[in-house]
Amino acid sequence: MIDFKQKSTQTGLILLGSAAAGLLVGNTELANVAIGETGAQVGGIIPAVAAMLIGLWDTFRKEKK
Repeated sequence: MIDFKQKSTQTGLILLGSAAAGLLVGNTELANVAIGETGAQVGGIIPAVAAMLIGLWDTFRKEKK
């Protein structure tokens, strides 16, 4: 069902793991954007849920060969 050799599956699992970790550490804001010298950092519930949905789609899709 899940082909772990596909790059999209690996990327999807990384997205799922990072979003789950963000939710487990108590991310209580809906959205948070911080802009600094090194770039922008986005956090909050909405980006975490979006990352989880993209991760699920990327994990289960079939790449064309």
